[in-house]
Amino acid sequence: MISKFTLENYFQLHDGKAIDFRLRVQKDQNNQYSFYIHPQDVDGETWDFKVIGNFLESTTSTSEALNSLLVDGETLDNLDKDVLFLMIKQVASKINELETVNTSQRNQLFERVEALEAFQREYETAQEYERDRS
Repeated sequence: MISKFTLENYFQLHDGKAIDFRLRVQKDQNNQYSFYIHPQDVDGETWDFKVIGNFLESTTSTSEALNSLLVDGETLDNLDKDVLFLMIKQVASKINELETVNTSQRNQLFERVEALEAFQREYETAQEYERDRS
């Protein structure tokens, strides 16, 4: 899942903890650049970004990003309200997605159970018919 977390959010996460960062750039066979960033010589999170023209797209999963943001309560106090709202929106979206998948799977299961019950009734009817014929 592509996240809308930004490089600025990443720097906010490490504000006061790191000023130097390691950046590893990669280029794929389609000449598309991506990179990951990690604070240099201190504990911190690694986030991945894809470069699209002059824009960045976070490819760090929402759960990884949220986990990194939720590690430290002090960090949450320092985060911008927009970042917190974005986090809440993404969590709500993920919950909705999981509910949709679970509902679909439950519906498929109920349909399968109904089909099996119908098959069992037909089988029992066929057995009774055969018994009556003999």
